[in-house]
Amino acid sequence: MVDSLNEAQAGRRGRELEALLLLDALPGVGPRTVHDLVRAAGSAVAVLADLSLLEARVGHAAAEAARSGELVAGVRDALKRAERLGMRTLLHSDRAYPGVLRHLADPPTVLFLRGDAGLVTVPGITIVGARRATPRARRVASSLGAAIARRGVPVVSGLALGVDGAAHDGALEAKGPTVAVLGCGADRAYPPVHAALFRRILETGLVVSEFLPGTPALPHHFPRRNRILAALARALVVVEAGERSGALITVDHALDLGVEVWAVPGPIDDEACVGSNALLVDGARPLVSVREFVDAVLGPAEEEPAANPPSGPDAGVWAALAGGDRSADELARTTGLPARRVLALLAAMELDGRVRRLPGLRFRRAG
Repeated sequence: MVDSLNEAQAGRRGRELEALLLLDALPGVGPRTVHDLVRAAGSAVAVLADLSLLEARVGHAAAEAARSGELVAGVRDALKRAERLGMRTLLHSDRAYPGVLRHLADPPTVLFLRGDAGLVTVPGITIVGARRATPRARRVASSLGAAIARRGVPVVSGLALGVDGAAHDGALEAKGPTVAVLGCGADRAYPPVHAALFRRILETGLVVSEFLPGTPALPHHFPRRNRILAALARALVVVEAGERSGALITVDHALDLGVEVWAVPGPIDDEACVGSNALLVDGARPLVSVREFVDAVLGPAEEEPAANPPSGPDAGVWAALAGGDRSADELARTTGLPARRVLALLAAMELDGRVRRLPGLRFRRAG
C-alpha cells in the first residue's frame, strides 16, 4: 500500500515537473509568470490541461507553442539526459527546495543539481567580478576562495572567466566546497575553456542550473542566473567590476534580499575598478584583508591553518620582511624588483592577511 502511494506521488511529481518545464520554455513566459499561472490554476498540469488561462494571460503564441509536440519531446529528451547524468531535480513545491530562493520575487520553478546536492542548502559566500579580470583581481579572488573554503563554507560563483574561475579554483585548491551557478544547462561547461574546472567542481562540489540540459549559454540567461548567486549568499564580494559589469546586477539582487555587500578597493585610475569602487562610495563594506573579512563574516577561526610559504616573486619580498618593517623602496632595492611591482605584490599580500601596512608606506609581516 505504501509502495503504491509512493509510486503515485512520484508519478504526479514527474508530470508536474514536465509541465513546469514546458511552461518555462514557452515564448513570453518566465519564472514569475509560471508561478502566477500555477497559483491561479492549482498546478502546472492544470494550466496545460486548459490553455484558456495561458492564452488570456500570456497570449495566443504561447498557447499555440504549448500544443507543440516538438516542444514536449524536447523537454522529455532533456529530462532523460538529466537522469542519465545523475542530476537531481528540485521543484519549487518540494520540501527540500532551498528556503533562501523562496525569498526571490521570481524563484526558479525547477533546479537541476549535479554533484553534492546538499551544498545548495548551506549558505555560502558569493564572489563575483570582471571576466577580463586583472592579475591582481584573480589573485585576490583565489585567496578569498581558499580562505572561505578552508572554513568549510561554500564558495559560490558563476564559472565565468576571470574572477569567478579564480574563486572556484582557490576553493578547490584548499580542498573545500564550491558551488557553480550556470547560465546554461548543467550538462555543459561554459565557457568551454573551463571544462577541466567544471569537472573538478563536479567531483567535490555542486553545479546548479535552472535551465534544461542542452540549453545553451545565451546573453539573457546571465542576468537571470545572477539572482540565484545573490540568494545563495550570506555575503557577496565584488572583487573587481567595471562601470557596466554584470556583477553589479548581482549586487542589486543582493541588496533586495538584505545580503551584505563587500567590495575590494582598486586603483582610482583603473577602469576595471570603476564599478567596484563606486560600490564603496554607495556604502558597500571595504574588503582590505582576506583574513579580517573571513573573521568578520564567519567569526574568528578556532585555529588558523599553517600558511604555505610564499613562492615566486612573493618569496623575495616575504624574505626581505623577515628582519622587521621595511619601506617599499627598501624592498625594491633588496629584491631587485621595480618599485611598482613590489607595491603590487605587497597589496596582494596585504589582502591575504600576510602583510600589514604601516605609516610612511612601510610594511611588516602580519601576526
